[in-house]
Amino acid sequence: MANPENEESNKQGRPEFLISLFDLMIRTPQTEVEDQMSEDGKLNPLSNKELDTINKYCSGTRKIPKKDAKNILKRINSGKSFIDRIEFTAPGAKKSIRNELRNKGFNVTSASLGEVCFEILKTFLNKFNDGENSVAPSDLWDNQNTITRLQLVQDVNLKCPLCGQELTKAGEYKAISNYDIVHIFPDNLAIKDKSKFFKIKSAPKDSDALDNKIPLCLNCANLYLENPTVEDYQSLVNTKRRISIESHLAKGLNQLTLEENLTKVIKGLKNIKPDMNVMPISYDAHKVEEKISSDYSLQGTVNFYVMGYYNKIRDEFSNMAGDSFYFDDLATTMKLAYVKFKREKLDQEEIFEQLANWILKKANLEKEYSIAVRIIVAFFVQNCEVFEVENAK
Repeated sequence: MANPENEESNKQGRPEFLISLFDLMIRTPQTEVEDQMSEDGKLNPLSNKELDTINKYCSGTRKIPKKDAKNILKRINSGKSFIDRIEFTAPGAKKSIRNELRNKGFNVTSASLGEVCFEILKTFLNKFNDGENSVAPSDLWDNQNTITRLQLVQDVNLKCPLCGQELTKAGEYKAISNYDIVHIFPDNLAIKDKSKFFKIKSAPKDSDALDNKIPLCLNCANLYLENPTVEDYQSLVNTKRRISIESHLAKGLNQLTLEENLTKVIKGLKNIKPDMNVMPISYDAHKVEEKISSDYSLQGTVNFYVMGYYNKIRDEFSNMAGDSFYFDDLATTMKLAYVKFKREKLDQEEIFEQLANWILKKANLEKEYSIAVRIIVAFFVQNCEVFEVENAK
């Protein structure tokens, strides 16, 4: 049971607390009339209310009058004073408020707590002004903002770029967001730390630019906002770069079409045993080592796939030759796709992976065919559509 004394204490403190909150939200007087109202203690419309009446506002048994809500909205400030007050609240209290808001479905971290609370109160006032008395997470953002957030979340495939955790979780009736949008270049860096971050990528001219935003799970967002590290910054910069490249490439690659027969070959690779006898490739081509000279891990992988599958894949394509399939058309498509990736100044491993991912998506194949698709890319490396001999040192 609740302690009657504590409840009575809460009742006594609530009115002053709500008046104080609205005081923090009201801008300094801008006119002589407002100056006089401030001197008379009437700039905040709640300041001349009975404490019992304000207590009913707090308990929800009585709505804040539309007129009062409208007057506060007319005089609202940027929120800095309010946010600063939240910022200097006791850590335990901040954590309790943050966790309660998260349970209600609001995207909030310790670092964004003041801003989110300010937005919630503003939204409350707008709701009261419209005759409503509750605020949902979806009320805090307009349609365009919602679209932007959805796009950012989709860009990272609904997973946190730092820890891989899902950015949404199942609720009782609907999915609950489990992320916050953060600035990639941190806003709160000490001057001595900025040079380290500048070496990776300089700060954007506009901190709120879309290129400087990325979604992180609430835990990672909280840690990154409070204590950003160079390692995490590098990871986020790399992720954003990959997203940008993929978006740019998508426009050029969408016009390319893949032969349907390629899908048949890819699916068929699951039933083809690799030739582990290392038979010589019956094709007058340059060695893989001449095309991949410095990335030995990639060189070894491609060599393994080529030795085990090249001749068999070539025979498959040869058997398909006819009125409906021209290998040269497929080879040209692969060459064009490779050139587009190369123009983005990707290294050879990135090009290899991007080509494999592109084929997987373009052919509408499940992830179970990922290895088979990589074998196909290796085939075209040996066949000279992917990578050039000139790369050899």
